[in-house]
Amino acid sequence: MDATQRARQRLAELDAAGLLRRPPPVSKRRGVRYTLGEREVIGLCSNDYLGLAGDPRLTPPPETHAGAGASRLICGDLPEHRRLEHRLAALVGAEDAVLFPSGFQLNVGVLPALLEPDDHVHSDALNHASLIDGMRLSKARPTVLPHGRAPSPRPTPSPHPTPSPHPTPSPRPTPSPRPTQTHAVHWWITESIFSMDGDRIDPDAVAAHLDRGGSMYVDEAHALGLFAAGQGSLGPLGIQPTVVVGTLSKSLGTAGAFCAASAPLCAWIRNRARSFVFSTGPSPLVVAAAMAALDVVTGPEGDERRARLWGNARHLAAALGLPGEPPSPIFPILVGDNERALALAADLLDRGWHVQAIRPPTVPHGTARLRLTVSADHQPDMLERFAADLLARLRQLGLPLMVERGTTPSSSPTPTRRPA
Repeated sequence: MDATQRARQRLAELDAAGLLRRPPPVSKRRGVRYTLGEREVIGLCSNDYLGLAGDPRLTPPPETHAGAGASRLICGDLPEHRRLEHRLAALVGAEDAVLFPSGFQLNVGVLPALLEPDDHVHSDALNHASLIDGMRLSKARPTVLPHGRAPSPRPTPSPHPTPSPHPTPSPRPTPSPRPTQTHAVHWWITESIFSMDGDRIDPDAVAAHLDRGGSMYVDEAHALGLFAAGQGSLGPLGIQPTVVVGTLSKSLGTAGAFCAASAPLCAWIRNRARSFVFSTGPSPLVVAAAMAALDVVTGPEGDERRARLWGNARHLAAALGLPGEPPSPIFPILVGDNERALALAADLLDRGWHVQAIRPPTVPHGTARLRLTVSADHQPDMLERFAADLLARLRQLGLPLMVERGTTPSSSPTPTRRPA
């Protein structure tokens, strides 16, 4: 069997399990309206929370260079990069920030640079795949915490590190450096708003961990821009994590990511994060667009867009009959079965609504769902019509409305249920 034959077989296996994916052919995007194939739809699955992705003000001036030309450490470190890093660091209250082309590239490079073998590393069970892969690439041995649980105040000893399977050969004997005293760091790796569930980390637990001398690596990808002055969820509460990760591809409507931290940590990341050292710098076109987006998000218009966004989130919650204040613009509609989730998404598409079915491995097995996301660009009547169509289809399928946040195979959640 050759590689193509095996790939064909594996794809058939995915299809049989309801796990085969194909990028939906989107075109002619106009805010939350676009064409999907031959069909005009309204989308409720984008992360463009503030509705900036198609804003013409984010178009860079024509004289902007398309490429950085090289790694930032060679000759690709441009004034545009440094200005944007300075603004992003100030936005989240940090000394410095480091730009990356994407959030995934950031996490798989920064975490191996920061985590050392003797560190005590704790990771939330529902962390994003990029965080998980970054920890796998490190020499630390993380402990997976039940979702939402803080690490113990007294860390347990890490397992003895194993030798690298790929030692670096030395061309000749070299003097051994003087041993450096090691100080294990007690890390907590987490998101602030969890991407697939839309629930938030407990800020009191974060503050307590930091007060005890622990270190926090907090991915604010789905929170940045949604709170006061365009910050993430923790900054307005006066909480400063050790490392803050933010993306430019969601509320800022462009592309790329950054980590913000102390000046020494950022200098170390520039020296040791392989995805920074060995990658061409982000495109100046994208950097210029991000600067324009920051002007909007941090100004009065950003306040108005945030007010619309949170008003729309409350409106959808009310239309679905959900109690309380929504913790985020993300609404996970739990279905459980992969095929049923796909069928429900297809039925809604027939009614003009584009909502993706989210299935393993993006979410735990048995928790397939529709992940609804609200934008500042939605209109209240759109959300009312969508809620009516969703509830009607659930009734036809004999399913209750189940909005479950923080669902893992080992958890026993109390779902928010409304007879559909």
